[in-house]
Amino acid sequence: MRPKARSILRDRQGLSMILVLCIGAVFVSLSAALVYAASVLTANANRQLLEQEVYQLATGFSDVLGEELNDATSSFAKFVNNTYMTSEFYGNDPFEQEAPKPTTFDATLSADGSDGADEIHVTLRRRPGEEADKLNLNSSVVGLSISSGDGQWKTVLSNWENDSYKLVDMQLDVTVTVKKDGESFSYTVTYDRAVHYDVSYYTLDSATTHYTWSNDNPNTFNPPAGGDTVTITQGSEAKRIVPHFNTNSPEGITYTRGVKQRTTTTQE
Repeated sequence: MRPKARSILRDRQGLSMILVLCIGAVFVSLSAALVYAASVLTANANRQLLEQEVYQLATGFSDVLGEELNDATSSFAKFVNNTYMTSEFYGNDPFEQEAPKPTTFDATLSADGSDGADEIHVTLRRRPGEEADKLNLNSSVVGLSISSGDGQWKTVLSNWENDSYKLVDMQLDVTVTVKKDGESFSYTVTYDRAVHYDVSYYTLDSATTHYTWSNDNPNTFNPPAGGDTVTITQGSEAKRIVPHFNTNSPEGITYTRGVKQRTTTTQE
């Protein structure tokens, strides 16, 4: 009887040892899983912090560029207004066609790394504004005119001649892309550009003769030297008066945010 009891006891002791080893293995596995889970959570948290950082850098830099666009003395505004928005190097006639592709410029970062980014890129793309056709640059299409049969025609012409009269001639996309530690964030803002242009000359009806007009003598349109003056009086045959603006001398340029705005996030 005692040998059998000892055998049973040994079997129970062996089973207990197996259970202890199994439980120990479970705890080791759980510990490893917890460590892994913690490392994953930490990595995700760090990634989220990095995403937030590049987002803030991109939007912050974009806001700065937006302010500089409306500062005529800034180097960014000078480049955009005097070169990018007018030069056919970046595409065909800017008042008729969108630039065929965006143009990207690399921002110069500080040597001490205080910018907080590995790379910053600024991408520009221009297109005609919603009122570009009103400039009447294309002789075959009239976007802005008034009939002399309209009782307010002289007031309208006076408004066109006023320095405060502006047209949204162009639209500009400004995209800021920030890269840091493998994370990339792009932020795009579309701006409407409003600008004042002097009236270069007027045409009447479908004729091509160029006329000048002045508030000092508002019923008269004066042609080039040697031509016939046209006087419009009450009861005379109505004429369509078409202004043609001089786009070589933009004045009072201002930028306001347009309707199109988008953001994209990518990981390298």
